[in-house]
Amino acid sequence: MRSTIGAGVGVLALVGALLAGCSSQPDRAVASGDASDAVVASDFDLSRSSIDPKPDLQVDGTQLSIGSAGDGRFVDVDQDAVLLGVSMFNLKTGKALGQAADLPAVSVSFLRGLNSPVYGAIADALKGQRVGDVFTLVVPNVDGADPSSTDGSGAGDVVVIGTVRDSFQARAHGAEQAPVNGFPQVVRDTTGRPGLVLGDEYSSAGAPESAVLVKGDSNETAQAGDTVQLQMTMFDTSAKTRSAKVLQSTWDDGQLTQLKLDDSDDAFLGLMERTLTSVPIGSQVIVHVPTSYQSQVGDLLVIDVLARTPAAE
Repeated sequence: MRSTIGAGVGVLALVGALLAGCSSQPDRAVASGDASDAVVASDFDLSRSSIDPKPDLQVDGTQLSIGSAGDGRFVDVDQDAVLLGVSMFNLKTGKALGQAADLPAVSVSFLRGLNSPVYGAIADALKGQRVGDVFTLVVPNVDGADPSSTDGSGAGDVVVIGTVRDSFQARAHGAEQAPVNGFPQVVRDTTGRPGLVLGDEYSSAGAPESAVLVKGDSNETAQAGDTVQLQMTMFDTSAKTRSAKVLQSTWDDGQLTQLKLDDSDDAFLGLMERTLTSVPIGSQVIVHVPTSYQSQVGDLLVIDVLARTPAAE
């Protein structure tokens, strides 16, 4: 049965518009082969427009070769979010299939859920990889991967050249903190996704603008100018029911929110900068939203602060 390259790729293109690791290498889920070894690249380059064509190679299954080994943490495919650079080519013609891109942070399960054989293969190939790896993956017989097809449906073998730019736990990790008056009780499911329990006595009167729910166990703290990767859930408590209404959540599908922390006179962005630069990476915070923004994002946010990219990088 043939599969389709296009399924899910458009979803990833939209993600960019949205606002601690293993000590030993896990067994790889995908092995190397003649095809991946023949086209393996030692570097990842967003400007690469073609590879050497291999018209005579026959590919029966997915193959993975590591062209350059990183020295960062190993990817935990069950619990991590990743930042990847990805480019795709037709094996036989060497021609690029679309634009190379640095993908926004997503959970590995998000890649699997895209209903795309290529991104599903990338998710499988991440097992055993570590931050800094440059990998070459060959995925056979993918619909839409033949650039010579007049109707775009021709099948071809896809070469993915990619790199693992970062990998980090997709939930808060650290020490639970004591409750703070003026905030509701926060509960979490087994994945770490938060929910709110509103008691009859709940009132936000006199509450501080934010409170720490989990103090992260990292020795890093985001600075002004950094870009941070966040899990974020927007709650509306106005219904006064036992549990607050969830307006939107990155936990729904594993697409994280990316935010640049700049000094700002804007009430909401200034609040984000103050809050997210005051806690270690790995923390979870709860935030009262300024009244002028509540129609857009609700009145309470629960945010997991998961990773930072310094401004200079």
